[in-house]
Amino acid sequence: MKGKFHCRSCGRALTGEVTVQSLKDPGVQNPDFIDQRPVCAEGSGFKSYEPLQRSHDSSNPAALEFVPQYWLNPADFEATGKITSKRGRTNGCCGMDGCDGPNIECRECGTEIGTKQSDCWTPLIFVPDPDNTEFRKTET
Repeated sequence: MKGKFHCRSCGRALTGEVTVQSLKDPGVQNPDFIDQRPVCAEGSGFKSYEPLQRSHDSSNPAALEFVPQYWLNPADFEATGKITSKRGRTNGCCGMDGCDGPNIECRECGTEIGTKQSDCWTPLIFVPDPDNTEFRKTET
């Protein structure tokens, strides 16, 4: 399916057109998670029904322990997103590890739009926040 991600607060388009493949589709190969490499090419992504992170404590879920979630290339959000100024959200040694909550905000209105992982021990990935972003299909 093709569509664009939008900020729910201000309505701004956050991406150009993105082609998203469902990981429930048996013909879609699971992405490779290789440190410092994008999970997918720009303009493409995956819809996953498995969370990117899991906690070992059910009373304290990991920041990215929700489903479904989209796995996208961070470059698709660079023009419309900005790094948060909230302390503790940009932890990492060489980049952002994405373990502490949303770290990218809408450049237009400041709403938290998702979590970017870009550290040396993580793949390059962006996971939009489902409460603050919306995927709008551009084809049927």
